[in-house]
Amino acid sequence: MNTTLPWLLNPSVAALIIFGIVGCSQNHHAKRVVAESPMALGTQSDDIWRMQEENAEAAKFIVYDHEFLAPDVNNGMTSGGWRLNAYGEDHVKQIAANLNRGDIYPVIVERSQITPDPQSEFKYPVHFNEDLDSQRRQIIVASLAAMGVENAEERVVVAPSFAEGITGSEARRAYIRGTTGSRGQGMNGGGAGIRGGFGGGF
Repeated sequence: MNTTLPWLLNPSVAALIIFGIVGCSQNHHAKRVVAESPMALGTQSDDIWRMQEENAEAAKFIVYDHEFLAPDVNNGMTSGGWRLNAYGEDHVKQIAANLNRGDIYPVIVERSQITPDPQSEFKYPVHFNEDLDSQRRQIIVASLAAMGVENAEERVVVAPSFAEGITGSEARRAYIRGTTGSRGQGMNGGGAGIRGGFGGGF
């Protein structure tokens, strides 16, 4: 039985089919979009990483509020003045060494926020104190000058710390990682954290 369709035998119909196939193929190539050459790896991200590195280096020159010791108070009498604690002394020594080797970052004394306001209702120690900040700044200026830093007076400023602290939960996770290594997933880490690693309790 001959199963050839009659219209396939028509030369005109066959020509139209061939022309349509060739035309579609040519039309497809005409609309092809040529992709541009890709940018080199890191073209957009490298500047971001460099900025973060610069900010991290600058943060090393911040003397924080907790690096100072308050004057001694005995029986309501104040003796001595504000001074650096042991960590603050070590930090300022490192700052001086970095400045003497040519670093140009400003030295920032973190603005204090630990003074009570006598006009407030509850007198919480959460207010600014320009006099206290000035005293702390002079401590840092004198310390740097004593260690050979030129223009220490011009290098040291009082300002808010631009390096943000961490939250309590972030500090907790950092502590766990530091004491247990990569195994510590949390205080209740199913055997991986402190509580799980010591039989499920403190």
